[in-house]
Amino acid sequence: MPHLPFSTSPSSLPKTSPSPPSIVLVPASGASSKKELYKSTDNMASAYRTRYAQYLAATFNMSLEAALAEADTQLAPRRSSDVSEAEAHRES
Repeated sequence: MPHLPFSTSPSSLPKTSPSPPSIVLVPASGASSKKELYKSTDNMASAYRTRYAQYLAATFNMSLEAALAEADTQLAPRRSSDVSEAEAHRES
């Protein structure tokens, strides 16, 4: 049996187990609340558009300008239709 670099005898084991570390989250001084982070839906949409464009740029190795253009295309509002998709499939 190979020699182990540590001893498993009861005298070498610690008498008390260490207490688990505690994590305390304290907001930074002057930090705004989460509600103030995005004051309007426009700000939220703009922040999402920017983050999505950054994701596209990093994932597909493209420039940020090209990624912003692609994000604008993908996030553009869709045109409405008088006929639902289900109705269109029923008729054909």
